[in-house]
Amino acid sequence: MQGKNISILRDLTVCQSVSEALTKQGLTFEYRILNLEIKEANRFISRMLKSSLGTPVLFLRKLRVIEGIPKSIESTYMVYEKVKGVEKEDLEHCSSYELIREKFGYVTQKSEEEILVVTPSPKEQELLQTKDQECLMIRGTSYVEEGIPFEYFEIVAISDFYKFRSVSKQ
Repeated sequence: MQGKNISILRDLTVCQSVSEALTKQGLTFEYRILNLEIKEANRFISRMLKSSLGTPVLFLRKLRVIEGIPKSIESTYMVYEKVKGVEKEDLEHCSSYELIREKFGYVTQKSEEEILVVTPSPKEQELLQTKDQECLMIRGTSYVEEGIPFEYFEIVAISDFYKFRSVSKQ
């Protein structure tokens, strides 16, 4: 079910939500919430969010489906105190970034990301309807103020979903 070649451009010099990019292209999309829970930060997540071990974090994992085709699995961890109550909102029908901006006033100022080529887990292969195909993994940290991480995220996506651009300035 690879179907249409749907892709979006991730301009690495601009903070833009994926939902915003898809809307600009006139594409229809939906989110399927796979996990939504408040849990304690483990050693890795507490280090990535610069928080204490065991700090309550919101864990949101969703499948992004575009034009009926599964394209990415997105996992996000945020210190719960910063987004308290967001788990009660309808996260399947709106951009979580837009909701957080409207409800709490947080706007991503900076993001540090790394891009990897990975073999998806059997569950990821099932969700993305792909078999024996490598995927992109984008993982990183977003900041709403200098030096203080707001979220840690991991995105596993069909390899042709993202196209990247970076512009160097002299």
